[in-house]
This record gives sequence, structure tokens and C-alpha cells, in this order.
Amino acid sequence: MPLASSRRLLPHALAVASLICTGLVLPGMVPTAAAATCATTNIAQGKTATASSTENASFPASNAVDGNTGTRWSSAFSDPQWLEVDLGSSQSICQVGLNWEAAYATAFQLQTSADGTNWTTIYSTTSGTGGTQTLSVSGTGRYLRMYGTARATQYGYSLWEFQVF
Repeated sequence: MPLASSRRLLPHALAVASLICTGLVLPGMVPTAAAATCATTNIAQGKTATASSTENASFPASNAVDGNTGTRWSSAFSDPQWLEVDLGSSQSICQVGLNWEAAYATAFQLQTSADGTNWTTIYSTTSGTGGTQTLSVSGTGRYLRMYGTARATQYGYSLWEFQVF
């Protein structure tokens, strides 16, 4: 290594060595910035939700974002169907929670949009499990939708809660 290169590395090497000596960094570790964490506030709660259909007036889209696990959205008994929430402004999305009723999706996508018309898929599965799903995602948009393409039962899609973090 040329002498000039070793001089540039010396301050960095001394800094790492001092961290090792103080116990702040173990040998072999490289100091890095802390990783960002996902927020814990459900930004979909209370926002405007719309859907491709509802089973009937008792199960509107708004039930999926009302924070009440005793109310639900339920769709017509056909494929495909979707539920979307308007987050009010463009948001960075890191996690989505789906609390399914017994009528869940075996195949669905989570999609974001800036305008409610053009969609980008940020999650896709053909082996949905139902129940309560917490999905790590990465995307940005004003709108987020669950786009169901295959139902697990002969009924529609049904969500107790649709959460966005």
C-alpha cells in the first residue's frame, strides 16, 4: 500500500481501535448508523376507505379502518375484489396488518398509488393464510389497497381491520 493511502486510513483505524479498547465495538464489528425502525401508529385508522363492493350495507369499507375488531368489511362473493384506504398524503409504508375474518384471500396483492388510479405492487402472495397477518413491506403512496384475486371460501373477502404503518 502506498504511504499516502496508509496515512488516510490511519485516523479511521485509530478511531476503531479506540472504540474496541473502550468496549463500545468488538473486534470484527464495523461501526454503522442505527437501522430505521417501523412506526407503531396505524395511519389508516379513521381514514377514508373504499371498496370494489360490499356484501351488504352492514359491512362497509369504513369498518376495516375504524379501530374496532368487532366490525368488518365484507365484499361480494366473486373475484377480484379490493379494499383501499386514502392516507390523506403520500406516506412511507413499512408494514401492513390484515386481520381477516374466516373469509380470507389465498391470493392477493398490496398496492400503493399516488393518484388512486396507477398502482404499484409492494407485496404479493398466492398462499395467504388468513387470521392475523403482519407483513413487512416497502413502498410509498397516498393510497394503499388490498387487491384480492383468489378467495379461500365461497364467500367474499372480509377484513376486521386493515392497518398501515
